[in-house]
Amino acid sequence: MSESVIGYRCGPFATVGMGLPGDHEGKTATRVFFVLGAGKLALIDSGIHAGLPALQRAFAELGKEPKDLDYLLLTHEHMDHIGNNGWLKRETGCAVMGHALRADRVADNMLNAKTIVHAFPEGECFDLKSEYLDWMGPEEGPIDETIAEGDLVDLGGGVELEVLDFPGHSMAEIGFYERQSASLVIADPLLPKINPVLYLYEDPNAMRETFDKIENFLAERSVSTVIFAHEDPQGPDGALELLNDCRRRVDKVEESILRHVERNPGIGLAELRDKCCDDQGKVREWRALVSINASLMDFESKGVVRRDGEGWRLA
Repeated sequence: MSESVIGYRCGPFATVGMGLPGDHEGKTATRVFFVLGAGKLALIDSGIHAGLPALQRAFAELGKEPKDLDYLLLTHEHMDHIGNNGWLKRETGCAVMGHALRADRVADNMLNAKTIVHAFPEGECFDLKSEYLDWMGPEEGPIDETIAEGDLVDLGGGVELEVLDFPGHSMAEIGFYERQSASLVIADPLLPKINPVLYLYEDPNAMRETFDKIENFLAERSVSTVIFAHEDPQGPDGALELLNDCRRRVDKVEESILRHVERNPGIGLAELRDKCCDDQGKVREWRALVSINASLMDFESKGVVRRDGEGWRLA
């Protein structure tokens, strides 16, 4: 008998892992999370399109049919979290629910890819297909209903998912808390140490506020388990250790930026990206441009750096 595709079960949750290709192969995977209530079935994120066979098998292993799915709940708009939206929408008729801010990107794969991979001229050398469009299926599954912090998704039998805002990695990222099992589901605010790419954030201030929010939530709600998209489930101590490591990684990005701007007055974004990635042994790619530009914008607003033609220098 083939190995089960269900990697973790606790309370109403059952997770399905999907290995990531390219630079991530053998290092990181993405996970989607079934949530079984007494009356309704939800799936948190749809994963990457190459993981569709695992997703299809998971329904059978759970004793469910695709048509039994009531809700597809999206943590955020990135390609490894919405890759099977179209198939699920077509085969199950489920309601797709997610944050309003990036609904346009969820509804349009090409827009989704262009607005992040080609967000800057320095990123236009990267192929939109490789590790973005090819991680999503040929058809989109747009958001039908928007949800935001404080909303509750009731699945019956006391199983309710409380929606929480966790912006920073994506400014439209949300997570979910299930009270009966004391489980917190988050996707990408906390990324594993072995991630091959530079820590991705759209706003360093929002990212740090989310770190603080998660730390406080772990204590205030007596969370027993944190379920991640790219890491094995952890107890609160393990989650806090990962959280503090993520804090350090954001700090290291910004320390690298300031060091290289000081040493290389007028340095451009692409060269700065290469140096910052090399400092941490990460792949030189488009994600790093997003993070470095976000911190440069913050430093500029605080009078720490200033523009010098096409580059940057200390103010």
